[in-house]
Amino acid sequence: MTASAAANADQSQWALIWRQFRRRKLAVLCAGVIVLLATTSIFAPFLANDRPLYYHGVNRFEIREAVRTLREVVKRLADTPAAEMTPKTRTDLIRAVNLQIRLMRPSLPADVQPKLDDLRTNILKATESSDAAALRQLRTTLQSEFGNRDLPLASRTYWPVFAALHWGDLLFITWNVVLLASPLWNRVLRSAIPSHKPRRRHRATALMWVGVPVLAALTWWWIVPARIDQTNYKTGVLAADESAPTALVVYESVLWPPIPYGLDEGDLARKLAKPAMFAEVDTKPSSPWNGPHWLGTNGLGRDVLCRMIWGGRVSLSVGIVAVAIYVTIGIVVGAVAGYFRGVWDLIISRIIEVVICFPAFFLILTIVAFLGPGIMNIMIVIGLTGWTGIARLIRGEFLRLVDQEFVLAGRALGYSPARLIFKHILPNAVAPVLVSATFGVAGAILTESALSFLGLGITPPTPSWGEMLSSGRDAMFHAPWLIWYPGLAIFVTISSYNLVGEALRDASDPRLRGSR
Repeated sequence: MTASAAANADQSQWALIWRQFRRRKLAVLCAGVIVLLATTSIFAPFLANDRPLYYHGVNRFEIREAVRTLREVVKRLADTPAAEMTPKTRTDLIRAVNLQIRLMRPSLPADVQPKLDDLRTNILKATESSDAAALRQLRTTLQSEFGNRDLPLASRTYWPVFAALHWGDLLFITWNVVLLASPLWNRVLRSAIPSHKPRRRHRATALMWVGVPVLAALTWWWIVPARIDQTNYKTGVLAADESAPTALVVYESVLWPPIPYGLDEGDLARKLAKPAMFAEVDTKPSSPWNGPHWLGTNGLGRDVLCRMIWGGRVSLSVGIVAVAIYVTIGIVVGAVAGYFRGVWDLIISRIIEVVICFPAFFLILTIVAFLGPGIMNIMIVIGLTGWTGIARLIRGEFLRLVDQEFVLAGRALGYSPARLIFKHILPNAVAPVLVSATFGVAGAILTESALSFLGLGITPPTPSWGEMLSSGRDAMFHAPWLIWYPGLAIFVTISSYNLVGEALRDASDPRLRGSR
């Protein structure tokens, strides 16, 4: 046995694949490009947004909206007869009252906050006693005391971008942070958990990859209320401005994202503006909070770089989610056919052959035409039509492994088919599936781009790279940057996935391990 073979014998299958993959520098670079694109898309709210990351000042619009919402809630409490008020409706309305009071309280001076607390107490008492007249009077008091323009407000610190995050955003942000920090916490786990306790190490790793993001998302969902922020932050002024007393938003200090433009924020005065590197410097921007358009603007004056970043969210998520759907289906179907064989294998193989007979893209076009465009429809359709290749691959691997000694030993010990399939055979058969899935992500991104280009994909104003290509084709001669950048993004992403897939395919081949 050679030295390299002896070293390989002491490592797991995944460790050997990872070691071989790292030797392919171009594939490692492409993997870094994929991680960079995914990170940029996940952190899109912090990179491209028309809301400040942070500001200290006054938001009078927020108070007005809270007062308006609270008045509508009190009106409904007053106008709904007690006999028609269900316990659930009453609970929801009281919860809405408490939420609006909680949003208003920090922005009011200390001497005004007791009045707000007394108002809340009176609303709750009138609601319990079903006193409609008292509720109508409280609605009038609410407008007169808290809805006027002269209401003094206290300066406070706001985090608009963080407040607008959804629990799903926090799930992927936390997962991305865990991914980027994986070399650090893997080293900590290796030093803290002995090597002779692999199960404990595996549980700790699973906790980091799954438990921490899920816990962060659930905590965010529980603590931060979901609400729509309609404040136009770019109408705000600095405290030193003469119009500050009448402005809805007044900044004492403010920090904007690197690309201070919203997803659908348009400026017709700057439509089809050239990229900043090719354009003249704009000495009179439409707002002091606007920056340069680094990749230009489209026909509606929307920033191309902002839409590129947010469009990456759609294109990359479609590829990953669609592949996850059809890999799951393919693994289950292929495992059943390969393990049980006989009648099951015959029936499943014929179904696979029938599905393969239909051209995949035209089948997707037909289904999307019936279901309608939309990101979820595209994910589901690609997932339900792409499982056949994975199923055939898993079936072949199971047919190769099902009569191996470790499977026969498991049967002799009385293991159930489910335990043999998912705990013993599947871990030894899944490596080729991951290689195929890597190519599948690239194919799914290309399919989504083609559907969006044909107008059957993502609907505006939500951007995707394919939709941006489609909307820019009419201006390709006098505004070619509308085609260049989304086309380049699609090309780089698909090429990176394909090169990573080829490297994984070679790294998982035992015949190539001794040749490098």
